[in-house]
Amino acid sequence: MAYPGKNPLSRVCLFNCSKSGMSGKWTQKGYRVDETDWNWRSDCPAGAGRSIIHSYQYLPDRFDSDIDTAINVPNIKDAIKLLDDTLVGTGWRVIQFWRHENYAADCVISNDDEFLQVDFCTHYERNGRVVISVQELLDGKRMYKNFYIPKPQTEFTYVLVKKILKKVFSDGSKQRLTALWKAMNEKERQETKAGLKRFIAEDQINEILECVDSSQYNLIDLERAHQLLKKKTSNVADNLHYKVFDLKRRFERIVHPTGLFIVLLGVDGAGKTTIAENLKARYVTAFRKIDHYHSRVRVLKDISQLKKDATPIDASNPHGKKQKAGKFTSVAKFGYYFLDFLIGNVKIAIAKIKSTLVLVERYYYDYSIDKVRYNLNLSDKFLSFFEHFVLKPDVIFILTGDSKKLLDRKHEITIDEIDEQKRKLNEKFINNPKAVFIDTTEGTVDECVNKMLKECNAIMRKRRKW
Repeated sequence: MAYPGKNPLSRVCLFNCSKSGMSGKWTQKGYRVDETDWNWRSDCPAGAGRSIIHSYQYLPDRFDSDIDTAINVPNIKDAIKLLDDTLVGTGWRVIQFWRHENYAADCVISNDDEFLQVDFCTHYERNGRVVISVQELLDGKRMYKNFYIPKPQTEFTYVLVKKILKKVFSDGSKQRLTALWKAMNEKERQETKAGLKRFIAEDQINEILECVDSSQYNLIDLERAHQLLKKKTSNVADNLHYKVFDLKRRFERIVHPTGLFIVLLGVDGAGKTTIAENLKARYVTAFRKIDHYHSRVRVLKDISQLKKDATPIDASNPHGKKQKAGKFTSVAKFGYYFLDFLIGNVKIAIAKIKSTLVLVERYYYDYSIDKVRYNLNLSDKFLSFFEHFVLKPDVIFILTGDSKKLLDRKHEITIDEIDEQKRKLNEKFINNPKAVFIDTTEGTVDECVNKMLKECNAIMRKRRKW
């Protein structure tokens, strides 16, 4: 079933949509969701009960915070596949996901232009402890604006327990807890108190509820409540199950890293730094972290920084060097920096495992493209040999364009040098399946970045199956 031209948010009522995952027009202007489409698809598998359990008050008109949602499916991967299938025909697809608990995951959907973070759980879980089951989260759910929400007692318990485990109350959670408590009738309050006995000592329950009623959250002994809650929700079976799951999760992350390693190459004036900054801004939601480097990770200091009273290098004119390094000096310098590349490659590999976008301008390949910049008197064969030992990027973007236009942007090198570097780049990467050539003199920065996003999203989508 296809839904051409439909907003994907109308397909995602089950899932959490974080405002931080909205870029451009999403954040600045919000987005009106068609209420008639807000509910779950009619062809949703039977038994997939669902409920948006928090931060639903202004849906579907706007998103003010994370929306926590529960879904009753056998496992998280079933939920991811269900989401992906649901998005068919919208132009949006799942490109990324992380399992941070056995019963919870975050994923990212994209249309190659914008990104939304979608979070969901089959049980509310914290560090391997099933705190509130999905059955309890969904029990007594009620219709609200054409989608389901939990009964007040469940929502109150969920928000309170979640904030105690995090040991912090946000302004939004304070307002919501107080509003929920004041709106409850006596029967609902007693049911809430009875349910909280599973998590908190009875004497402290009354103290906490008095603070909630009076909005004096600063008087709540969070540390005591946190420790007791952890103790009450911990058991041997859950702990053992979590240890096994966590080992499996870590192994899967090593085998299938959820980060991405991108290299940007190009002559001066091609717009590497400008494009890198725009790419970072667009991709901020798709990864847990972004690391941006120039040439190397730089675990080791530049050689120039090791000298006492060293004259600062004129970075604005890297081709203005008058002396050419000798072979021995070049080999020694290369050996030092190559060691830095190897150490940095370990950091990049670990970063990818931790769902980080690693963005490197120039990288090792630039040594053979622009030897003058690095003052290296080494042969192409020598540099090509050691290239086999550095970590390969997931994608290499070659930023190129009309030589005269590139020269007009920057006058650091001559047009002959520009042509020569373009020739080397073409010769080296034209048959490389990971290389993508982008003409930055023909399109705008946004157009260039959009092409790159499309390539990267395709890579991420291909590497994981759900």
